[in-house]
Amino acid sequence: MTTTMGAALHLAHADQPAPGERHRTKGKGGGGETFADFARQVYSDQRATPLAREMLLAFGYATMVAHSEADRDVKAVWSTARQAMGTTRTGRHWRLDEAIADDAPRYTNGKDRAHRACEAPRLRPHPDGPDDYRNMRGICGTLADWENYALEKQPGTGWYKYHWFCKRHLDHLARVREQLREPNERAPQPVPNRGGLLPVYFESDWLATYRHRLDSPTWEPPAYGISADDWPTPGVEQIPPRARLRLAALDGTLLVEADRGALR
Repeated sequence: MTTTMGAALHLAHADQPAPGERHRTKGKGGGGETFADFARQVYSDQRATPLAREMLLAFGYATMVAHSEADRDVKAVWSTARQAMGTTRTGRHWRLDEAIADDAPRYTNGKDRAHRACEAPRLRPHPDGPDDYRNMRGICGTLADWENYALEKQPGTGWYKYHWFCKRHLDHLARVREQLREPNERAPQPVPNRGGLLPVYFESDWLATYRHRLDSPTWEPPAYGISADDWPTPGVEQIPPRARLRLAALDGTLLVEADRGALR
């Protein structure tokens, strides 16, 4: 029997019989979708990194193609997905497990070294000419030390913006930090912008799975939700919910065995 995107496939734990399929009423996946349709959705999802796409396709292949209804169980599905992605270069860990950890919902903002230009006002034109970025922006432009920044949280999203200052302009840094202190306290928790794609495409106990893969039993998802479909982005239309395949989490014993090198 072919699994469709419109039918939520329930995969019981290994020690439980698998119940029959049930249909979701939420979302637009009205049934009849194939693995090719699923793959098109994954590849068109601009939120997915290359690693996330590979992970989603591995799970999709395991639940929609590799296992028939008769032989489909949680051990088989997870084993197939892991084998599809293979191990790391050292061969000590499954790449699927690392991909799940990387999919944990969070907000990220890298402090790019290339953008650490001091923002203090430029008092004299730089000799490199009027087209030099320091003259065009009217800033000092000296490369700032890693710790010399003022953090500004955006009022709508809570996302971070960094203002850099070099050692000669630490007085500017102190003033900007003080100016931003109260607005930062009023800013919301940052809207996540990374991960959260497994809950978009599959139903499972992802909270427990993320906690296990992060080795953090107290980890909590962002206040905006565990699924990337639930995260608002100002100016961007929210993606409507889609039908998801139901995927049971693999029990902790087998995950621990895999961590210890019992890769199978």
